[in-house]
Amino acid sequence: MGLLMSIGIQYLIYRKLKEAGVSSFVRNIFILWALFWFIAGFVASYDIGSVKYDILPGRLAEILRALSITWSIITLLGFFAFFGVDLLTGFKAFTKRKLCFALALTLAGTIYCFAEAYFVTPRYVEIKTSKLEAEKLRIVFLTDVHIGGLSTYYHLERIMKLVDEANPDILMLGGDILDGVMSYRERELELLARTAEKAKLGAFAVNGNHEYYWLLDIDVEGIIRECGYNLLINERAETAGITIIGIDDNYINPNGWLKPYLKPEDAEKFVLILKHRPGLPFDADGKFDLQLSGHTHGGQFWPLGYFKNKVANSVQGLSRKAGGYVYVSNGSGFNGPPMRLFVPPEITVIDILKE
Repeated sequence: MGLLMSIGIQYLIYRKLKEAGVSSFVRNIFILWALFWFIAGFVASYDIGSVKYDILPGRLAEILRALSITWSIITLLGFFAFFGVDLLTGFKAFTKRKLCFALALTLAGTIYCFAEAYFVTPRYVEIKTSKLEAEKLRIVFLTDVHIGGLSTYYHLERIMKLVDEANPDILMLGGDILDGVMSYRERELELLARTAEKAKLGAFAVNGNHEYYWLLDIDVEGIIRECGYNLLINERAETAGITIIGIDDNYINPNGWLKPYLKPEDAEKFVLILKHRPGLPFDADGKFDLQLSGHTHGGQFWPLGYFKNKVANSVQGLSRKAGGYVYVSNGSGFNGPPMRLFVPPEITVIDILKE
């Protein structure tokens, strides 16, 4: 469906170019350019994740795939710009002047989306509870960084600088951290490791669906553990008097259960669920205090978040469900194109305060 929509959009843009009197030479260049990215994306998609045909080296494949999706998003922005210009002018003949205005809008929208994707900011949340031993516990939650594709070292450096500045007691990774071949990402992995060391009471992680996409190509679990994170795969851990339960991703473990990992004494403790996707474990009602999730990216492009949240039965940000708090993060990175629209990336700084 997405492929047919992309082809349809690019055909409509071609028709608008023709209507505006653009030469056949320029129109043919547009078609060849669009065809190139269609073929590149198709070939690259058969070389990543669990389907492996070795058509392209992994690094080239992930970059080409991300660029192909980026081109599709740019043409989608172009479609809205062309439609908007048509709407404002009463759908009269599409002139070169209107074409220039539409292209300027497309360029402005593209630049904005690129800029927003890299402008990561901290988002602060406070939760009060009577179940805390200390007066205050600071958790920094990081999810959906997607190291791979078009992500850069400098983007991750900016994210990790914000984490360091937040001075977390506990650092939590909510999955979709690794999303590509790691053989040329040594500096990124060093950053992950250095940040884990600074978390005074421990660093914890769960897998997301993208970690499982790459499981055949790289030792995802080994890399995360080597970076100093306690990777919880349907496991529990304890620190600072709170219980942390890591539920594996739906890709392997649809929604999962909570009861097998609880002990009788957990009824008096602050129970935190770390889970990539927002859906609660089936038996979570009344058994947890906070769940941290990501996965949806807030849709990455407005208004897609409304539909993604509907499918995931979630609310972006902080909400209450089944007797506990659920926080769904926009994520810090991007999946595919390095672009976002009115859904800013974040690191989440959660202060748990003793009542």
